[in-house]
Amino acid sequence: MSRRPYGSWPSPVSAERCAAGGVRLGHLTTDGGWAYWLERRPDEDGRGRVVRSRGGSTETVSPPGVDVKTLVHEYGGGDFAVHDDVLYFSAYGDQRLYRQPVGEDPVPITPEPERERADRYADATVTPDGSALYCVRERHHEAGEPTNALVRAPTDGSADPEVVFSGTDFVSSPRVSPCGAHLAWLAWDHPAMPWDETTLHRATIDPAGTLSAPEAVLGAAGGESVVCPRWSPDGTLHAVSDRTGWWTLYRVGDEPIALCEREAEFGVPAWVFGLSTYAFLPDGRIATVVHDDGIARLALLESGGDLSFPDLPFTAYRPAVLNESDGALWFVAGATDRPPSVVRWVPDGGFETVARSFEFEWEGYVPDHEPIAVDSDGTTVYAHLYPPTNPEFEGEEGERPPLVTTVHGGPTSESPAQLDLEVAFFTSRGVAVADVNYRGSTGYGRRYREALSGEWGVVDTNDCVTVARYLAEAGRVDPDRLAIRGGSAGGYAVLCALAFHDAFAAGTSYYGVADLRSLAAATHKFESRYLDGLVGPLPEAGELYDERSPVNAAHGIDAPTLLLQGTDDPVVPQGQTEAMARALSEAGTDHAVVLFEGERHGFRRSASIERALSTELAFYRTVFGIDSAEETVSLPLSTEPEPVVVPR
Repeated sequence: MSRRPYGSWPSPVSAERCAAGGVRLGHLTTDGGWAYWLERRPDEDGRGRVVRSRGGSTETVSPPGVDVKTLVHEYGGGDFAVHDDVLYFSAYGDQRLYRQPVGEDPVPITPEPERERADRYADATVTPDGSALYCVRERHHEAGEPTNALVRAPTDGSADPEVVFSGTDFVSSPRVSPCGAHLAWLAWDHPAMPWDETTLHRATIDPAGTLSAPEAVLGAAGGESVVCPRWSPDGTLHAVSDRTGWWTLYRVGDEPIALCEREAEFGVPAWVFGLSTYAFLPDGRIATVVHDDGIARLALLESGGDLSFPDLPFTAYRPAVLNESDGALWFVAGATDRPPSVVRWVPDGGFETVARSFEFEWEGYVPDHEPIAVDSDGTTVYAHLYPPTNPEFEGEEGERPPLVTTVHGGPTSESPAQLDLEVAFFTSRGVAVADVNYRGSTGYGRRYREALSGEWGVVDTNDCVTVARYLAEAGRVDPDRLAIRGGSAGGYAVLCALAFHDAFAAGTSYYGVADLRSLAAATHKFESRYLDGLVGPLPEAGELYDERSPVNAAHGIDAPTLLLQGTDDPVVPQGQTEAMARALSEAGTDHAVVLFEGERHGFRRSASIERALSTELAFYRTVFGIDSAEETVSLPLSTEPEPVVVPR
């Protein structure tokens, strides 16, 4: 092992490899002994393809050139359903629902709307006889916000979808009972988000497919988040509720019965559709994902309420979807030493990895994982630390490595404990990475999640600063080479950290929020009232919006800043980045702007991901004065840079 300055080490974990190899695994379901899942493939311009596997045979079943993706809530999820070897999916191009018997060509079963993508469908559930499906429809009007409703559609496309429930701002999770006689679903209204307050409804399905005798059965009192409704094989409704302050699994009857009371999370926030954190096993046990202090584990819940944890190596389950088939449990899981993977596990037996998000063939380059817990303003906050790791190099004598503090999006999300190519991209070059689960993150109970209420841009940013300074003061990293990176809400924390604190010497914002007023006015329906809880309602909290907007405090930023943005982003529009760039120019701060044509919220194409990572590495090496023999992109920093436009 030879010595080289931290941050300069050559590494086989290239930006190109990170981009091309990072397949995003999405929705997963089972049917007829097959497991079906979604793969979002960067080498196919980020298209979603449905894949299935059974008995060692794996094949892609959705047609090439078709992107399986719903735009409901913009974040999608629940993009497809399967029944008796027939695939039903939303197509990104026109957002219509399609029917595709496996091996045949798809046929649309919903009408073409008058305007492009005006009708969008998600989260379908097919009736047991296969004649109809229930799903969420989001209808976009020429003026005003979209309307959301539950609709019923015949699976042969013989009639237009019929509304069976409406009148609330949002609906999700329609689930038909095994006998086909009942439907359960969730609903909520502005300004609540689904992790704030939802209501579980149940109704009888009439012979014509309409609903009768609807009733609210859980969460109706308010201030309670109900997620992941599901029917057991015997027709008993279950759901996860945080009425105790922790998302707990309940059997829903005349009175809800908690199946296991524990200060841990059995649920996750419904950022996307199609989630289910538990599944029913043939022997009567319930398999469930349990989050405890930032680590997710698979557990088995006995009928008496006892909980056991099988000896499985996984520490993250994203997306949180469990499904049973022929006595085996299928799920997507990863760990700090293994990538996200599609896994088939036989309870009380072994597991097999059926598909991986990426192959990590570089032994010795997987960074160690160290959980961090730090006091921040009297509250314990959490992070995952990944130190520099390269079998060929170590830092110079007496040198400490630079640190990149990573801020997850959401902000009601989490940084999972699992192997990430982007983390290895930096750590294998001698840069430490700290993933922070700041106050407001999921996995630590409702109280921790709600610590961000009214404090967005304050406590989350403070927590990131605290973690970085803690590691510097402990001698783990170089206090003069601290950087911060994040996307979306994480990008907002980056800009806040640079504007209102002096801890970081560089910051990278991926499609970050810069102007809160503009965001509240221009973002999509799902999040259009999110800031009511995170900051305060408008117009009453207008001054607070202005005070916490980094675009208004750019004069406080003297650290070089990198801004990366997709031109087709409906969540954090391009105007946010453009306004921040103008403010940095007026403040005389060195920065660079890179625009990616055609990219939406979260880069999906391999060329975009590769360019973004290469640019970010070049940025840190430039700011920190790190020389390296590795070729990187040219990145001029100036107070008035010309935006670099990366073509589609």
